[in-house]
Order: sequence, then C-alpha cells, then structure tokens
Amino acid sequence: MIDHGCSRHNGPVHLSKRLLIALTAAASFMLVSGDAFAVPDPSGDEGLAGDISTAWFISPLPNEVFEGAPVMFDAEIGVYQGLDDGPITTVEVFVNDVSIGVQDCPDGCTFADIVLDQGVHSLSLQASTGYTTGVTVYVDEEPPSGTDDGGGTDDGGGTDDGGGTDDGTTDGGTTDGGTTDGGGGGGGGCSVQATPPSPWALLALPLFLLVPALRRQR
Repeated sequence: MIDHGCSRHNGPVHLSKRLLIALTAAASFMLVSGDAFAVPDPSGDEGLAGDISTAWFISPLPNEVFEGAPVMFDAEIGVYQGLDDGPITTVEVFVNDVSIGVQDCPDGCTFADIVLDQGVHSLSLQASTGYTTGVTVYVDEEPPSGTDDGGGTDDGGGTDDGGGTDDGTTDGGTTDGGTTDGGGGGGGGCSVQATPPSPWALLALPLFLLVPALRRQR
C-alpha cells in the first residue's frame, strides 16, 4: 500500500518536472534562434560606411575674409583615402556653382590663381567618388554676425574634422546667432540611446522560473 501510494504521488511530480524542463528548453531555443543576440545600430543609419574617402578645402578657410578686391588666391585641397569606399582619383572645384576645372587629386592638389571680385562667394568641390563639401568666403564684405573674422582660423576651419566629413562648412557653416549647422541649438546634440537587454539574461529567465516550481514540488 505504501509503495502504491508513493507511485501515485511521484507520477504527477515527474510529469510536472518533465513538462517544466521541456518548456524551458523550448523557450531557450526560441531565444537563441530568434533575434535575442541582434544588437541594433544605435545611430539608426545602416547605409553609411564608417571610413569613407573625403576631400576638403585646406585653404581658403570657411568664412575667410579677403580685402582689396579683386583678390587672387590658390585653393588647396586635402584628400583622405578611406577603407570603406573607392579611392578618390580626381576633384572638381566650383566657384559660385561654376566649374573652374578638374585635377588628378589622389593625394591632394591645388587650384591656382582664382580671382574673385567684391562680394560673398561660395567654393565647393566634388570628388570622383561623389563626395562634396564647400566653404564661403567674403571679399571686402563683413561676414554675418556670430562668425569669426579671418575665416574662423581659431578652429582650423574644420579641416581637421575627419578629413572634411563635416558638410556643415557649406555656406559659411553658420546660422544667425553663431550656431553651426546641425548643431541642434538648445541642447539638441544630446541623445539617449536605448540599451538592448542582455540575451544571457533572457536565456536565464526560464531557469529562474523553474527553480521555485521544483522546490514546491519537493
């Protein structure tokens, strides 16, 4: 009778243990085979390569001021060859949206004897890879309020920012009030990125649920 009672009692217990173990294994398999280990890109931009080839104006500097129109100067171009796209072979320079020529420019180049009359002028370049950037210069003109006289030479004109990857230098790179393009005035530069939960914590969750059930059945 005692053995018979024990067998009746142990049968459901063993069945419950097996059921819990089966559910735990199934949950673990679903987590591993799903997207538990996929970590999203916090930047949200999946199409931008990390190390792209860039070109930029070493001179003139953004918002540079020239006096004594007409003025003549050389535009010096710097080039950085990235690892994630094709190399830059040529660069074309535009003055006020008019092309002044194309040069071989794998290691940098110079467009000499550019002449500008009085006024506000835009200089832009386009690399053979399609990369573009530009600067604005002033000839016998005052730059807008909020920009540094002398072309913003204190910060190097943006020439050291990752090889000219900052497109905010176009059209002076400034807006009224002295904030730079893309600066996101009012603290907009700060963002909070959601941190995905650890996949190992998700895998351990069914095991934590299993332990109390086994203790109660004992």
